[in-house]
Amino acid sequence: MDCCIDAKVKMIYLQDSDDIIDQYIGFCRVCNEQVALNGRTLKAVKEIIRICRDRNLLREYLSECETEVEEIMLTLFDQEHVDVVNIG
Repeated sequence: MDCCIDAKVKMIYLQDSDDIIDQYIGFCRVCNEQVALNGRTLKAVKEIIRICRDRNLLREYLSECETEVEEIMLTLFDQEHVDVVNIG
C-alpha cells in the first residue's frame, strides 16, 4: 500500500545563543564529530564533555553532572552496539 504525506517541518539551527536548544544542538554536533573520530568509547565521551565545556555548551550541567553524563552516554553507546549486533 502506497501512501503520500505532505508535511511542514520547522528546522532548528544552531544560532550562537545561550538558548538551551542551541546548546543541545551544539552538544550533538560535538558528539557526532567525536564518535566519528574515536568511536563509541570513553575517550570520545571525555572529549565531548571537554570540548563542550570549552565552547560553553551545557557547561553548568556538564560540570555538575559529569559522572552521570559519562555513564548515560556509555550506556547508550553499549545499547546502540547491542542493537546493531542483534539487527545485523
